[in-house]
Amino acid sequence: MRRKKLLVLLGSVCLILVLAALPFMMACAPAAPEAPKEIVISIGTGPVGGSWFPFGAVVCTIINEHVEGVRAAPCLGGAVANAKACGLGDQLIAMTNSPTDKNAWAGVAPFEKQHRNLRGLWMSYPEIGHIFTLAEANIKSVSDLKGKKVSPMYEGSTGFVMNQRYLEEYGMTIEDFSKCTLIGYSGGADLLKDKHLDAYMINTMPPNAAFLDVCTFTEIHIIALDPDKIDSLIAKDPSYIHVTIPGGAYPGNPDDIHTIGYKCGFTANKDLPEDVAYEVVKAFWANYEMVMHVNPSFPIYIMPENALDGMVLPLHPGAYRYYKEQGYEIPDHIMPID
Repeated sequence: MRRKKLLVLLGSVCLILVLAALPFMMACAPAAPEAPKEIVISIGTGPVGGSWFPFGAVVCTIINEHVEGVRAAPCLGGAVANAKACGLGDQLIAMTNSPTDKNAWAGVAPFEKQHRNLRGLWMSYPEIGHIFTLAEANIKSVSDLKGKKVSPMYEGSTGFVMNQRYLEEYGMTIEDFSKCTLIGYSGGADLLKDKHLDAYMINTMPPNAAFLDVCTFTEIHIIALDPDKIDSLIAKDPSYIHVTIPGGAYPGNPDDIHTIGYKCGFTANKDLPEDVAYEVVKAFWANYEMVMHVNPSFPIYIMPENALDGMVLPLHPGAYRYYKEQGYEIPDHIMPID
């Protein structure tokens, strides 16, 4: 009996000692490896009704499917707003364009300060200036917009800035319109279709789906810029390029239309990790054909050999590494500075 009690007592002592030592044993045990942290990226795109939002959404799909440890989602925006958000780090990747990038870097209007945290990833296609007008409004040139109901796009968009520069070339401002409506693509298309606008000024890749629909059911004329105005605009800002809206791109407009455009692309904040930037650029160019359904003109412009055309920002080191590996000739003015 005494033996049995002694064994019970010894067992209890051993249990107490084991429990007391357990925290120390756990502290000495090797820690389980932490699961890799997922990086969440918000990609600034454009308004609904243009090419930017669906383009950005497909890029997010490419990233989510092909870049491990990264989740990307598109958000609405515009080039100016995106450049500001990306420069401040609120967006790690954003869609912008060459004149906006140039102005953001320099800190000139519409930017209040320099945004020197922006870095280039790749360029894609030209945004082309369109001025859609109701045929019954009898608008033959930019000068005829005076006294009309016009939308020059919306504040925060590169188009709004660019359209004001068109007007300046003709000695006009938005104050010369009888009514100025600041609205995005889809809303502008609806207002033009319902004849609440006489003209809508837009920068987009032809054919723009929303305005293709308008031109199908409403008699619309797209007006050209005068050749001397095109030359003057390019002389003042070489990030602009002389482009043509092909005849027949929109119903009722069979002739080529000469105008101004600029290259758009994808920009990163300098704090995007180098390896992530490298994998994102690599994944895009390995799968870029996924974006071709967004706009029928994309196959003409979006191709690896055009990846650096029109870039004005210094390359992100991760992007630079990718292009260097692929044998690209990289211009001095876009060499990394980090």
